[in-house]
Amino acid sequence: MIKSPHIKIIQALFTMNLNEYTHENITFFKVSDKDLAPIKNWVETPHVQRWWPDSWSDKAYRDISDIAKDIFVDNSMIIRVGDTPIGLSQVYSSLSSLETVLGFDECGIRFFIGDPAYLKQRIGRAVIKELVKEIFQRTQFERIICEPQADNWPAIITLKRAGFRDHGRVQRPNCNLVRLSLVRGLHRQQSK
Repeated sequence: MIKSPHIKIIQALFTMNLNEYTHENITFFKVSDKDLAPIKNWVETPHVQRWWPDSWSDKAYRDISDIAKDIFVDNSMIIRVGDTPIGLSQVYSSLSSLETVLGFDECGIRFFIGDPAYLKQRIGRAVIKELVKEIFQRTQFERIICEPQADNWPAIITLKRAGFRDHGRVQRPNCNLVRLSLVRGLHRQQSK
């Protein structure tokens, strides 16, 4: 992780209780020991394995072991529908991402629905909308970035339907990505 005098400021700005966030049946929980088995199962499913690098899973496993870490940004959360865990989301800042180029006022998101029974149910769009709402309510970020692989059409379509704008392709080492973003002002307009 990059050392910066801004780390304490960022952590103070984005600290929140991650025990539970609920809205219309969608709940986000900080990852814990009990989530290790479902995460490992999900990342082995073909629809997740194709687009979810091992380094992102490693981040979730580290978040499980870091029980003292109770911040919204730079953390992994289990996505639940009702009482059923269905996937994983990550919110990250420029301080923790070596892969995505982010400005100081931007954060990135990653997500997947791991349980195949919940695919093609429009749950992804609802999850993203709730995650975006939480980010803009609880942080001072002005823009949320997501960079799915260019052939990950389910994620790209889900993000666009949740209000993200397409900024075209981005080349990273061994990756061809699509950069999508949602700015705070556009989110406010869409929420009205």
